[in-house]
Amino acid sequence: MFKPVRKKSSETQVFTKEELRKLKQVAWEDLEKPHHFELRLTPLAFLFMFQTGLRIGEVCAVRFGDIEGDELHLQRTVERDTKNIKDGLKGNNIERWVMLSSEAKRIIDEAKARQIAAGVYDEGYIFSMNSDCLSYRSVSESFRKYCEAAGINYRSSHKARKTFISTMLDGGMNINTVREMVGHADERTTMNSYCYDRHTKDERKDILEKALQA
Repeated sequence: MFKPVRKKSSETQVFTKEELRKLKQVAWEDLEKPHHFELRLTPLAFLFMFQTGLRIGEVCAVRFGDIEGDELHLQRTVERDTKNIKDGLKGNNIERWVMLSSEAKRIIDEAKARQIAAGVYDEGYIFSMNSDCLSYRSVSESFRKYCEAAGINYRSSHKARKTFISTMLDGGMNINTVREMVGHADERTTMNSYCYDRHTKDERKDILEKALQA
């Protein structure tokens, strides 16, 4: 017999607004600290994931040439185990387009400015300080590092993607638009596996009270 699969609790799957505020503060502060030269832009890659819903392999492989106006043209990824650049994205996706927020563009500009200041800017990888892409591991480990520094429970990079999707749906974006931006083949995947409540218990109680007021 098959057991019904219970959806995991929101508290374990997404970051709340307050948690995200803390993480952003920690990441921007870490950007100003001494780092191994090749990893200096890791905090910006971390922040960029919350603005775009990109996977780690995608954020490591994104290039300045992928920017077209207010959109990002995703067409390659870094393989986690081999560290090779692979044309195309996860699954059968060859490419996809992601809208860029003003904050996402600010992060890109910051990365470019720091590359120029270091004398390494060559219109290559956005979050790299050399001709190679940023390492998958450095971004993955930043989630553990920043969660600990912010004093919140650790959640993986995949939870940043879920946070982005839940934020877009909370904001009223059409689910099909969200599905296209994150590269899901079916809206049911987006809704069933990536849509969670980012409100705290107190915020939910406040919403309840306001909704039920006569």
